[in-house]
Amino acid sequence: MRRSNGWKSWCVSSLACLFLVGCTAAIGGQAWAQAGGDGQELGYDIAETGLTGRTWVVSPRGSDSADGTEADPLKTIQAAADRVNPGDTVLIRQGTYKNNDESDFAVAVLQRGGTAENWVRFANYPGETPVIEFNSLRGIMIQAADYLVVEGLEIDGRSDEVNPREAVAYAEAYDGTDFSQGRFFGVGIRVGTRDDKPGDFSHHLILRNNKIHHCSGGGIATARADYLLIENNEIFRCGLYSPWGESGISVWQSANHDHRRDVYRTVIKDNLCYQNDNFVKFWILDSFSDGNGIILDALQNTQSELIGGGQVDPYSGRILIVNNVCFLNGGRGVNVYESDNADIVHNTLLYNGQRDNIKNEIELGRAHHIRVFNNLIAVAPGKRAVGGYQSEDIAIDYNLIHGTKGTDFSTGDHSLAEPPGLRRMPPETISRRAKVVPLDRLDFRPDPRSAAVGAGTPEHVFPIDHAGKPRDPAGPVTVGAHVPAGSP
Repeated sequence: MRRSNGWKSWCVSSLACLFLVGCTAAIGGQAWAQAGGDGQELGYDIAETGLTGRTWVVSPRGSDSADGTEADPLKTIQAAADRVNPGDTVLIRQGTYKNNDESDFAVAVLQRGGTAENWVRFANYPGETPVIEFNSLRGIMIQAADYLVVEGLEIDGRSDEVNPREAVAYAEAYDGTDFSQGRFFGVGIRVGTRDDKPGDFSHHLILRNNKIHHCSGGGIATARADYLLIENNEIFRCGLYSPWGESGISVWQSANHDHRRDVYRTVIKDNLCYQNDNFVKFWILDSFSDGNGIILDALQNTQSELIGGGQVDPYSGRILIVNNVCFLNGGRGVNVYESDNADIVHNTLLYNGQRDNIKNEIELGRAHHIRVFNNLIAVAPGKRAVGGYQSEDIAIDYNLIHGTKGTDFSTGDHSLAEPPGLRRMPPETISRRAKVVPLDRLDFRPDPRSAAVGAGTPEHVFPIDHAGKPRDPAGPVTVGAHVPAGSP
């Protein structure tokens, strides 16, 4: 697993960075203006607390009739999920956890969450990496559970076992009703509602430090949820065969737990998303639509008549997309579709839009009140850095953009058109279908002499980089997800 930076929330002053657990604050000494220009300072406060209850242990060598202790562990994650109470922790030991057959719904369905004072946590046993393998609809399903953490898991959707010709034939005949063939739909971690409680939405969820790959559906896909922190996950080769057009990280039609505007209520940070793609068409549009690294999807809730499900209140929360590295995805690096109130800052986006029908690294479609600052973007040949349509109140500036071919929006007076100067970038020649990407030979940090150093603005600086290193608010602001190589 990749490192955990341990920061649960953050504060910044105009002179120095001050890190406090559980606080909210401004960014970079300047308030981030909300939609409407009220000048309200924003931060986020989504952090687990009160984990002082019982610890349950799960092991493939256990028994579901056991006591669930370290000496007498349970066998399945589901057995622990059915027993947890607020404040409890479930530690999952090394080994492989599978669904029984393709007709299963999920390896584990989490319906018992915590409270604001006492969260529930599902995590890897310290020093171990449990692996969830599934060819069902879901790996982990979170249904109407609140105050919940899922972290430290490897989730393999086994899409390498899918016959591509069978997947294409299934997608071409799909009418939106048959979910019996789980191998074509599997989502690594899915957040949604319960059939018996369709109006009961999840809120206050942390999905962190997971490695999710080879999923026919999305890597992480949330539906009608609020107060989300999706951080430090590695997600690759997902979205491949689902006829629903899925992506690496998808936040769709979020619900409103409340209408607070003084904090970010959805935070997507420090994730590594690559080689996510669509190999079959989205059945409604009859086109290859997604396979994005990250997508905010229909948060205006414009798809209720099309999809059904009852959520019609537009999402009122502000969204932060920060410090993510997205590269070689078939779709966009970041896609904002019919969604509002997002700040896209300090991301590194490299050679996304690998499919012929995708044009943009960042796409803003029918979006409003979007800010795009301090990003490092290297565009594949013939593609564009930022594009979109029917969008308003779009602010874009202080980005480093290399290789763009036009744009639908002004990229600002201070954005630079220079090579990114990263230590070791992925070559453009790697196919989005390549079996192996040499992550151990990539280094996304800018060289100290890169034009990325000093190209950003302190008014939109985030105090910690992708690797957990501090950004100096008094020094030159480096664009992208990482501070320069050699920084302390």
